[in-house]
Amino acid sequence: MNTNPPEPSEQDHGQVVRSPHIHRIWAWIFPALAAAAGIWLLWSNWKSKGPEIQVHFIEAPGIQSGKTILIYRGVNSGQVTGVSLDKAMEGVTVTIRLKAFAAQLASEGTEFWIDQPVISITETTGLESIIQGNSIQARIGSGPPTTNFQGLSRAPLTPLNSPSLEISLRAVDIPFLGRDAPVYHKGVAVGLVREKMIDESGEPSLQVMIDKEHAHLVLDTSRFWMVPATSLRLSSRGATLDIAGLAALIQGGIAFDDFAPDGKPVEDHAKFDLAPNEFAARADGPRFKITFENARGLLAGETKISYLGQSVGFIEAIRVDSERRLVEATARMETQFTPLLTSGSKFTLIRPSVSLKGVSGLETLISGPVVEFESEGQGEPALQFVGSRGTEGVPHDRGVLIYVHAQDLPNLAAGSPVYHRGLVAGEVLEKRMVEGESPSLKIQIHEEFQSSLRANSRFWRVPATSVSAGPGILQAEIQGLSALLDGGIAFDVFEGPGNLASSTDSFQLFDSEVAARAISEPIRIAFNNGRGLLPGKTALRYLGVPVGLVESVRTSNGRVEVTARVDAGYESLRRKGSVFAIVQPQVSVQGLSGLETILSGVYIECVPGTGALTNAIFIGQSSAEPELLERKGVEIRITSKETTIRPGAPVIYRDLTVGEITEKTLSDDGKLIELTAVIDKKFQSLLRTNSHFWDAGGVEASIGFIKLKVKSETLIAPDGKVGLANPSKPGDPVGPGHVFVLSNKPLK
Repeated sequence: MNTNPPEPSEQDHGQVVRSPHIHRIWAWIFPALAAAAGIWLLWSNWKSKGPEIQVHFIEAPGIQSGKTILIYRGVNSGQVTGVSLDKAMEGVTVTIRLKAFAAQLASEGTEFWIDQPVISITETTGLESIIQGNSIQARIGSGPPTTNFQGLSRAPLTPLNSPSLEISLRAVDIPFLGRDAPVYHKGVAVGLVREKMIDESGEPSLQVMIDKEHAHLVLDTSRFWMVPATSLRLSSRGATLDIAGLAALIQGGIAFDDFAPDGKPVEDHAKFDLAPNEFAARADGPRFKITFENARGLLAGETKISYLGQSVGFIEAIRVDSERRLVEATARMETQFTPLLTSGSKFTLIRPSVSLKGVSGLETLISGPVVEFESEGQGEPALQFVGSRGTEGVPHDRGVLIYVHAQDLPNLAAGSPVYHRGLVAGEVLEKRMVEGESPSLKIQIHEEFQSSLRANSRFWRVPATSVSAGPGILQAEIQGLSALLDGGIAFDVFEGPGNLASSTDSFQLFDSEVAARAISEPIRIAFNNGRGLLPGKTALRYLGVPVGLVESVRTSNGRVEVTARVDAGYESLRRKGSVFAIVQPQVSVQGLSGLETILSGVYIECVPGTGALTNAIFIGQSSAEPELLERKGVEIRITSKETTIRPGAPVIYRDLTVGEITEKTLSDDGKLIELTAVIDKKFQSLLRTNSHFWDAGGVEASIGFIKLKVKSETLIAPDGKVGLANPSKPGDPVGPGHVFVLSNKPLK
């Protein structure tokens, strides 16, 4: 085998030559493609970016730059590029780069909030952020372009495309309603509570959103009320428990309806009042006032006003007037009944009552007290009324109605008896208080006693019990079982019978029968000391018999001035020269006196004068011997520059008491002291023009030819003594009122 290659037949002398330009073109293709791809990526990234915005939050939990995304309708619409505190260190500024397709989010009115987990009884949101982390959510606005926004503190409740109706509800108190509480119309949920806040006036308010399809149901005449989580109704049929629904069971709710015709649709941000319940919402008439003396049982927002047995209104608010000691209730009624509010309308508080007349108002044990409304639609329109307490069983259509007034009414209840000479002649219907007038009692006198009621009748209080005490006597009186419970009132005529009384007559209520019998013109008496005198209690006595009563006691110009009235037939006590002396317990070396006043109380003993009738002030004696008062005396005056003699000092003639000093005053010019003395009538002949009076109250001692006289108050004569003597040639006799000068020493 031949392994050698064959020799070529001819020799190839050619040479291949390659071009250098081909290698250079292939070297630039790949860099050019990479550059084009880069440019395309840069252009694509720039085109996909939208504007950069800043959103301000109070706090930004879980928000991180370069990680946290912005979500709109579940789509990634941007990314957080920066997180920083503001200059005041009071908030957080989050910078967000929007994507190009989400550029419209940079519009005024767009809302941003941080989506984070919220788990509570009323709300569960943001659960996906537990896995994905917190994100920022957005709801687009419709305003002009802007790049600065204020973030929300929490997620809004309304849908993203919410063109719903927004209204505000105001109330005095909103105890249980909160965010996300449902809003009902005729039992259908048509909206929810968006926010609970305090408005600019400081009152609580609710921001409510009504769905778009139900917004036309809200009219300017709509009334809103609170729907409690549960409500318990008690009636004669039993107890009923109402539950509005599961949502309302947890957080309560709101309901609304339209109770008036011709309502018109409302715009956004309309304001309404929120009533506490449906009944209060229906009572949409004007507010009016009812004044009660005692409003025990009334509850604001709950107590109803009843007309012909049907509820037509309610008590909206209650206020206590501490100055007038009254309760003022603000009330409202349904519009259709407001024309009945006239000056002749009556409001009576009905509540359970147990008395001697029987048992009444038991139905209010379940329903609570109610205010009964009576009106015939007559009279002028009125918005101010005086309420009364119910008195069932009182014959309002028989007898005569009168009013008895006093500055301070006794504790008398409706139904208390009115007596006439021991017989029940009527009864108390109610207490009332009219502005500008004294408190008064409305009294009905039965028909058979109308002839006994005169225009000059005198009324006085009959206490439930009375105790009479005296030497060896202690007696307790009870007028009767009815009076024992409530007390009572009595009336009678103590002077000539006047005309028959009518319903237009008004009478004064006296504290006692003694005060009622004192019908004369007042007597004014001045005392140096009024210890023990009590207005309405202290009696005036003549020869031991009560003849009048002290009406008032006051101080004037350093003295005690007493105003008193006397019974009919004792006008002589108003005559000039009458003597008035306070009798009270006294203990002295002469013995004991006035001990009977320990039981009966201090009284004023009177001795009628013989002069003309006068209305001048009488000068009384703060203390005196009753024996001296019984002996009618002559009143004189004794003047001195200075003296220690005091009222009560005896006037002595030859060691015999012939009179007493009853008063010590200053003269009109203030330069002299004037002593008023009463000389016993049987010693009146001793009073002469040249009678000599001297201060005999000192102690005189003599040692040899030296005589010493010491003036001092002694146990024998603590008030001093005044001596009386006549010269050997006495002068002419003098009468009452003569003035003498007090000497320091007796006649030689």
